[in-house]
Amino acid sequence: MVEHVWLPERTALVVDDDAFILSALAEVLSEDGYDVHSASNGFSALRQAMELRPTVMLLDLVLPERSGKDILRDLRADPATRDMAIVVVTGHAECLNEAQLTEIDGLVAKPFDLDDLLVTVQRAVQRAAGRRAEVPPVMAALHRDAAGRSRYPTGIRRSRGRR
Repeated sequence: MVEHVWLPERTALVVDDDAFILSALAEVLSEDGYDVHSASNGFSALRQAMELRPTVMLLDLVLPERSGKDILRDLRADPATRDMAIVVVTGHAECLNEAQLTEIDGLVAKPFDLDDLLVTVQRAVQRAAGRRAEVPPVMAALHRDAAGRSRYPTGIRRSRGRR
């Protein structure tokens, strides 16, 4: 009997106003196992990102109707999409300031090599997964170690009844 292993769904949203690039990116991600969705303008991109919450978004900066930088800002400001993996794929990387560079998970300059693109996407997805897995510092202090001992910092333990 064949054992079925559940794999998490991998979805990608590819956003570019150039039909050739949109098609090429969609094809390479599809071949890599992603369920690919696409958008060719900023409004459609933001709407789909909010609805789909894809595993990764490949985002061009220069788009009709709404810029990629505006989309990036809006997605990072929303708690529901804050940790989405976002790879900027652009011929205008110089348009990103230092703060915006810290908001993305990967940067691919056009023209690009498909193998390099896939490596960047994989790293971006791992980086975003790491952000989602981070336990807030207060919660981390409440966890117990493997032996069942409390990991409460000493100061917290004393404040719970001893003065």
